[in-house]
Parts: sequence; structure tokens; C-alpha cells
Amino acid sequence: MKPRVVFIKTPDPRGFTDYIIDGISKAVSSKDFEIKVINADETNLQQIAQEIMDFKPLFTFDINLNGVLFAEKDNVRKPFFDILGNIHISWFIEDPLIHFVKLKSVLNSNQVLFLTVDVEHTQWLAGMGKNVAYMLPGINPSYFKPPVWEREFDITFIGPVIDPSLFEQQWQSQMDETLYFFSVELGRLLYRNPDMPVRFAAGFLASQFNPKIQEALFKFQQEKDEEYTNLLMQAGSYAMHLRRWKILESIEDIDIHVLGPVEGETPDNVIVYPDISNIQEIIRFLEKTKIALLSQPTFLPTSFGFTVFNSVAAGAMTMVEDRFAARTILTEDKDIVTYHPIDPVEIEGKIMYYLQDAPYEREEIAKSGREKVLKEHTLLNRGEFLSNMMKDIINKVSQEQQQAQEKKD
Repeated sequence: MKPRVVFIKTPDPRGFTDYIIDGISKAVSSKDFEIKVINADETNLQQIAQEIMDFKPLFTFDINLNGVLFAEKDNVRKPFFDILGNIHISWFIEDPLIHFVKLKSVLNSNQVLFLTVDVEHTQWLAGMGKNVAYMLPGINPSYFKPPVWEREFDITFIGPVIDPSLFEQQWQSQMDETLYFFSVELGRLLYRNPDMPVRFAAGFLASQFNPKIQEALFKFQQEKDEEYTNLLMQAGSYAMHLRRWKILESIEDIDIHVLGPVEGETPDNVIVYPDISNIQEIIRFLEKTKIALLSQPTFLPTSFGFTVFNSVAAGAMTMVEDRFAARTILTEDKDIVTYHPIDPVEIEGKIMYYLQDAPYEREEIAKSGREKVLKEHTLLNRGEFLSNMMKDIINKVSQEQQQAQEKKD
């Protein structure tokens, strides 16, 4: 009998969950696993639990721990996979810290394997003694049309974008002076150092304060860990939007099409499409774009997110911050173009060069990047990687059971 895997989908207005699980589950199904895809929401949890019990999977899989069910056993609330005895695999497609509350609820379980899209996230979870593996994002090829190289839009920028002053105003009304100053300075530190992980940045910044403030911050972290984590996430978000806002302000003389909501007054050359936030809608727009200018979340200090791979696969010449991954996954100036996020002269200079002076070179980079992503960075590739991991786990358990039996005999 084939080993069984349940893929749990949860509601996602952006469409990422369907996009990912549709792609990965097909690949896993082709690798001698029997799969079942379940759509879960708050209204059908009991039914979902029964379906999982009836199917008897060896593995369950979800995104960002969104598909974890809980049940009571011996008057103790436990993850459902602990009760059933299957391995649960959860793929964090963003920083696990964003999902800290859900993460805390399963940290005591040994039945979880975490996947991450950034090496720093992998190291953080491994440092807590958790089972974790690094798995890059990938594209779902079925979402992409054959490329058309005559394109309508010069520059597309992926949002959302928020005026950073709105963060500062909100913090001033909600925080005491110490936390406000710490949050702003942490955000600005992350803005200046895009490769710096937020956890490291917070520790480094705290060490620069006087002992009394250090003690207050440490006490806040220990006694109100969820609030402290939320503060780090807000500071990281502030840094991301500060970066994005300054990029939009610095580019003149050319229209920029921003996909997703924008909060704040933008220059006249910024054209906003607030309702385009679904992954399929974004891909359709990028397929009509010459240059995609991307600014990644602060929470991906070393790697690429899904948007980068989708942009490259859509045939837009993709410009993204210079990160370690840019030099190891996609080749700079061959598959993508990188920029330093706080150098507006470099950003605008590269945009004008590839639009006006080197359109042929721009198109060649777009074609090369698209070809590489479709060959090496699909969810079919990731599904194969996942299948091999699950087979390794099955083989390891089988060997341990055999050795235990031999000792009894």
C-alpha cells in the first residue's frame, strides 16, 4: 500500500495556499504516495478530523501551521497529529516569528517537521531543537501563459505600501517612550541593513542601550513574549515600508504601476491598483510588464520569496535587492538584476538603462531567468524534494523498528 499524505488547505484570499498545494500535491502523487487534499475552515473542523482519521495518513501537510487541528486527550489539549501519531509537515513561506502564537502551541511536539524558505529561519528553529529543513519557494507552471515580449507596462512595483510616518504616529499613541524609540530605531536599523535578521538586530540594538533600558526590554521579552514578538514584526514591517516608500519617492519621470493597496500620498507618477493582490491577478499583470521592481519583506534576510520567482517566470526582467540568494540561486545580470535598497541613484539609473539604452539586454535577462525558473524552481521540483524527505523518514522509522525487533529476538 502506498504511504498516504493529507494536504490541508485553509482560506487564503491571496490564493497562495491553493497555488502551492495544487502544485506540490501533484508532484507528491507522482512519487508513489496516495494523497488527499482537504479544504478546512472554522465551520467544518469536526468533519475534517473525521476525514483524516478515516484516511489514516502517515503525513499531513499545511502552510504556516494554518491547518493544525487540536483535540483533547486525557483532559489535555493536544495537536491532532500527536493523538493520531502521524508526522505533520508545515511549510513556513514567511518568517515563523509572524506565526509565533501558532508555533508556541506545537513546540512541545516531536511529530512536526518544519520547512522554511530562508536559511536564517532554519537556523532559528534548529537552535530550539526542532526538526527543520530548508526548501526554497517555487512556481506553479500551470498559472503561467506562454510569454509575449511586446509588453504594455514599463515598471510594475508589488505592494502593499504604507507611508512609514503612519507607523510612527500609531506607535506614539500606543507605546511608552522607551518602546517607541526602540521600535523606530530597530526599524531604521533593518532598513539600513537588509541582510540583518530581525532577531539579531533586536538583540544588537538592545545591547547599545544603558543597563536600565536593557533590563526593561529583557523583562518585557520574558513576561510578554507574544507582545514582544508582535513588536519585532511591526518594526520589520516598518522597515519594509520605509524602504518601499523611499523607492517610490525617488523615481521620477516614469510611471510606476503599484499592485496592491497603498496608504499615504504618493507622487503623481505612481499609479495604484489597490484591488490587485491575488496571486493569479499579479501574475497576469507581470506578464504584461517589462521591468518588475521588487522590494522584499524584511523577514527574508538571505533568500527570495515566492513573488521573485513568480515575477521571473512571468517574463518580466526582475529587479530585487541584493541578497545572498541573488548570487546562489539566480545569476545576477543574467537571470535577474539586483540593486542596493537605499541607493536611489542606482535604482533609477538601472531602470533607465534597461528601458531606454538596453532593451535587447533587458529581454535577454528576462528570457534567461524565465527559462531557469521553469527548469529548476517549480513546485514540482519542491514536491520531489518533499517526497524524498518523506521516504527518508519512512525508511529511518522502518530501520529503527527492525533493529528494535532484532534486539527482542
